[in-house]
Amino acid sequence: MYKAVWLTLVSLSLGVAGEGKALFDTHCVSCHSHYIPMRQVIANAASNNSLLQLKAPTLTELSYGLYLNVGDRKADEESQRMEVESYIADYLEGPDRNQSVLPAKHTHFYPDMPAMKGVLEEEEIEVLSAYIYEYGEAMIKAHSAKTYSFEEAKKIAKENGKIILIRGVLPYCKWCIKMDREVMVEAEVKQMMEQHFVTVKMDVILDTLPLGMKSLGTPSFYFIQSNGETIIDMLQGFGNKEEFLSLLEMIRQKARK
Repeated sequence: MYKAVWLTLVSLSLGVAGEGKALFDTHCVSCHSHYIPMRQVIANAASNNSLLQLKAPTLTELSYGLYLNVGDRKADEESQRMEVESYIADYLEGPDRNQSVLPAKHTHFYPDMPAMKGVLEEEEIEVLSAYIYEYGEAMIKAHSAKTYSFEEAKKIAKENGKIILIRGVLPYCKWCIKMDREVMVEAEVKQMMEQHFVTVKMDVILDTLPLGMKSLGTPSFYFIQSNGETIIDMLQGFGNKEEFLSLLEMIRQKARK
């Protein structure tokens, strides 16, 4: 019975996502691109839109912007989703760049968005807003190395001689989100992580770090030898792609000693 209910919920979720994508592709994609890595988006903004020559912010940017700037990230997710839906409904009816969820330096070169009053029904706005809200996290998962529980990671690390990397995060930590969307999704980072590391993601408030380790804050990184028992290093802070790759290589060298 429980399996049947779970499968039904999954089917409903996938159905809503499919409907949301269809609505986005029908009404939004002529201006808003889907996934473009934030590294490229930031470089494009610095070039005054000369690199990518976009017509409007990408779906990825919109998803991140809504998550970071609409509602309270520390509150329950359902409350934030409702606020996001209300914001999108109001913005579609009367777009105002002064109410944008994105920084002006990333949007000043775009033309004003035309109003879409009456184009979508209330139920369609609900479905579309859910799709936009969930898109950023879906892209992070799709373009980053897979994460495991610590027990799973220990088994994989031991069998494959890989280093365990525990990422200490909080769901509302701005720098954790920035790390996810700008660094962990980079192809070189994903390749390095999948080849030499096994990743665990832990909430530093809700989860207990193994081996007696204490949280350093967020974002933080805890590296453990493939035996699952020896701590290699613990660090806290944000780094760009190059800095993070350098850190991973340094940890690999330490692990060999």
